[in-house]
Amino acid sequence: MSATPIRPSPDASDTPRQEASERRRRSILDAARACFGESGFAGATIGRIADRAGVSNGLLYRFFRNKEHLFEVVLEEVIRDWVREMVPRDANQSATDALEGMFRRSVEFCRAHPLLPALLRDDPTLQLARVGSASRDRVQPHRDLVAGILSRGVAAGELRAELDVAAPADVLCQLQSDYSGRAYRRDPAFPDDPAIIDAVVALMRNALPASSAS
Repeated sequence: MSATPIRPSPDASDTPRQEASERRRRSILDAARACFGESGFAGATIGRIADRAGVSNGLLYRFFRNKEHLFEVVLEEVIRDWVREMVPRDANQSATDALEGMFRRSVEFCRAHPLLPALLRDDPTLQLARVGSASRDRVQPHRDLVAGILSRGVAAGELRAELDVAAPADVLCQLQSDYSGRAYRRDPAFPDDPAIIDAVVALMRNALPASSAS
């Protein structure tokens, strides 16, 4: 379920007040991102977040019910930005180029956003449950996006005509999620070494093309 933020009742006749209210809400979310990124869920208190945003605790509670609600909104924004980063940039590029671009941008996003590993610190089971809950409704759209790219490649003769699109779409999504996960978990036992990323890309490029395109 999406974390719908609480918003003060709008006054249609007072646009400047609405804009000021939205700026305060945005400053709270930005402060929460920073605090959660530095301290994880447990260490980021409402007081610290409010201080960083330059607002009172009471004003923060006008927009968000509690820290849990604020966390859910922040996490949903991060996952939304992550998914948007994976959308192909060029509708005319080949299917394999589009898939490689998605894969590499996903990994780079996770490397560049320390909020994700911070959210998984301290209480991994609890945090992973939250990530799973927030991202569950995005799994199928991700598969659909990959399947659409594969279907386009089959139609263009770039990929094998007999390709069962649904199965490799699921495999590619799992690979992408796993190796992006390595980037934000930063577990030395499962590194996101560039050579490993290149190997995954090479495997994908070699497995999918039609014989004339390989």
